[in-house]
Amino acid sequence: MIRESTRRRVLQLTGGTLAIGFLGTSVSAQDDDPIEAETEIMFDGLTEGWVGVEPEEIADDENPTLILTEGDSYEITFENMDGAEHNIEIVDEDDEVVDEYETDTNSEEGETETLEIDEVTDEMAEYVCRPHEETMRGEIDVQ
Repeated sequence: MIRESTRRRVLQLTGGTLAIGFLGTSVSAQDDDPIEAETEIMFDGLTEGWVGVEPEEIADDENPTLILTEGDSYEITFENMDGAEHNIEIVDEDDEVVDEYETDTNSEEGETETLEIDEVTDEMAEYVCRPHEETMRGEIDVQ
């Protein structure tokens, strides 16, 4: 009788662990969904890195990966938060600007710059602030 109740207890604990494991998998899979088309993506621009503001999927993340849908359009806006010189560029794997997707530099604290992306292509690999390319760089995942 002791063996049977111990066996049941082990099965109960194992089943609970598996259920939690599956729940964790489904939650993290939702994090891999692309940002909705025509969404305005907003960053705070700081020399230390880009900080996501909107949409919610990137809020408070430093240099977040942008998951974008090929063929869709987006706007990327940043606010200069520290008065340093910033811009934003969309670059390929060779660190070359894709289709002239880049803004002018901006060194006025509180000012914004917006980059309109007409059509996401699979050659888009990263977004970068050229004056601070070591710290202000994030990946673009095109799906």
